[in-house]
Amino acid sequence: MIGDYRTASTLTEHEGTSTLALATALGVTPDGLVDNPTFFSGFPDRPDVLAAGLLAVADVAATRYADFGLAQRVANLDPVVTAGGDILRFESFSACNGVHARLDVLAEGLGASTVGFGTTNVDINPPLRAALARTSRTETLHLTVGHDGLTASTPAANHVERKVSLPDRWVRGFAEVPTINASMSHRGTIVGPAISKLLGALPRVASPGPFLHLVPAPGSWRIATHRSERSIPLPGATRLRGSERVTRHARRLDVYASPTGTTAWVFELPSSRLTLVLSPEPYRAFSGEGGLLMWLNDPSAEAYGLALLPLLGWEPTIDPDRLATTSGLSASKVTTGLAWLAASGRLGYDLTARAWFHRELPVDVAKVLRRNPRLLSAQRLLEQDKVSRVEPRTWLVAGGGKATYQVRAFKSADPSTETLEFSRPGLVCECPWEEKHHGARGPCKHVLAVALSLRGESS
Repeated sequence: MIGDYRTASTLTEHEGTSTLALATALGVTPDGLVDNPTFFSGFPDRPDVLAAGLLAVADVAATRYADFGLAQRVANLDPVVTAGGDILRFESFSACNGVHARLDVLAEGLGASTVGFGTTNVDINPPLRAALARTSRTETLHLTVGHDGLTASTPAANHVERKVSLPDRWVRGFAEVPTINASMSHRGTIVGPAISKLLGALPRVASPGPFLHLVPAPGSWRIATHRSERSIPLPGATRLRGSERVTRHARRLDVYASPTGTTAWVFELPSSRLTLVLSPEPYRAFSGEGGLLMWLNDPSAEAYGLALLPLLGWEPTIDPDRLATTSGLSASKVTTGLAWLAASGRLGYDLTARAWFHRELPVDVAKVLRRNPRLLSAQRLLEQDKVSRVEPRTWLVAGGGKATYQVRAFKSADPSTETLEFSRPGLVCECPWEEKHHGARGPCKHVLAVALSLRGESS
């Protein structure tokens, strides 16, 4: 649970100047946990673009593209903002957890004002949304992110207090998405009016929409219903409409894709960027990807990550070579430590900069990740003595009912002594989960149980 807002976010006008005051909750800063921190106060150069981008991020948080029953229980959550010294990043997940949105407001769009350091939630309430939708390019806008300088439009608005929760699914999504992004390759670029033309051609149907493919073509792209060699997948095409608020401002659209089919759509806007990340299937939530589960109980990875944590310094981008020099750790140990930090939600990934950045979620991330359903299932298998080694490189793990699955090591004679790879843990299982996903959604509970057993033997 994240702390109370001290007041509601407001957008007010006085003597020709509008004031957008975004209220913050409990936040993490270089000084530790702070109630209602202030991260920015100044005049952004494009109020209309800022307003459209904030609305796009808020729209995603309030939208359920799939998994409607669960989405109704967790909808209308507030975006998370990270201040990195010269950049403001606003992030959210869709209610179904299959779409991630991030607005990066760059230094050139924030004037000469100083940006603080830290992470917290910001209140994007319905009255504020209505006011943001009326923001024009010509008006002068003063933006504050934090409590200082807040001006309430009515006495009632000045006394709003409500709690904001950050669900486990968001925390796990914040861990998974950056690492998926880091594996992506650039697939193509669209510029100018072709962006609006492409997005305007998408079908307007009920969410999540059809599975389409985009085929690069000279001057623009075309939409296809079948996969081809050069096509880019667009599963649940309606989900890309989360960008509609900013389409008219977009100068360039860069598209990225991961080996597992996740796609990222980076809209270059005046002095800012909006990134939408879509899961490979409309009903596939980022919280269930599991690509980082093997790091959560790896004691070496945690030790390296904790050694690096105080050196991150809320930098807009993280330089692994500098971390290796400063920490004294080898390059491979830095990579391992960064993977653990990503697993604990402390890192984001900027596709345009091709670099990590520091983010701290103001919750007990370790506790949330320990509640991961697959990891809990693996721990129960181990506690119930359902893991047995039958050969030096082979284990049997009892599953549900009478089923028993074989887990094999395929990398070294002693898996307990090797450093586990990021995406594949050196173990393979014959269970239906592995047969269906082939490692694309992280290890199954049987592989995790064997890995936990090996760590217990080596500790």
